[in-house]
Amino acid sequence: MTDFSQLEDYINADLGTYSEVNLTTLNHLIQQYVLHVPFENINVQNNQPIALDDESMLYKIIVEQRGGFCYEQNRLFRNFLAAKGFSVKMVAATIHTGDGWAMEGSHMSLIVTLPEGDFVADVGYADVPQQALPLSQSKIVEDVNGYFKIEWVDQMNYRFLKYNGSAWVIQYQAATESQTLADFASGIEFNQYDAQSIFVRELIISKALTNGRVTMSKRNVTISKGEHKKKIAIDHTNYRTMLAHYFGIENIEIKTFDQP
Repeated sequence: MTDFSQLEDYINADLGTYSEVNLTTLNHLIQQYVLHVPFENINVQNNQPIALDDESMLYKIIVEQRGGFCYEQNRLFRNFLAAKGFSVKMVAATIHTGDGWAMEGSHMSLIVTLPEGDFVADVGYADVPQQALPLSQSKIVEDVNGYFKIEWVDQMNYRFLKYNGSAWVIQYQAATESQTLADFASGIEFNQYDAQSIFVRELIISKALTNGRVTMSKRNVTISKGEHKKKIAIDHTNYRTMLAHYFGIENIEIKTFDQP
């Protein structure tokens, strides 16, 4: 069994206060995780394998001060929650791209079952609330990054929605059936190597802040605090400085910036 004590220290988890298997503890663990571990696809951009076991993912987080994307983050967080006594399963989702859908079932999310009901706990998506979303009711969850809710499509499928100021926008649609890591093999292959994947085409680094979110692409660092956004232009001359300052990631080169 994996020793998660270093991860607990790294994310400043207050396990003295939050020790019971309940929604309050789950929300604390989600918030601490997303505040300390960024969503990022640097390995994909650098043509390096992603971290699909606890040891390599913990090394990325604790030693390299990095993160990962859905398969890395949610797989590790599932094991972390299970070690704390939570009942949690991986589920497959399809990302809505704004004008269509990504590869079917290629996003990994989590469902946690608690006495209070079932909840979506997703730490592997670039724009998520810092708390779990209830599946049992269409409750709106207010977060520093906006408003979120779950909407059921049918008895087995639900949609994860975010309010954009005028309408509810689909982030992804997921099924409730439990999945294994092997079930995501085609999605993992696609999102590491296929030129049609957004993760292959674009650099995406994003981290929650206590009052918003900071996101880095090949072109900009965007700092979002409520309705206010600040953009800082970046290129091959300053991206390392920005990476260290906003994400705490140092001593790494990203091949994305070698390209014109």
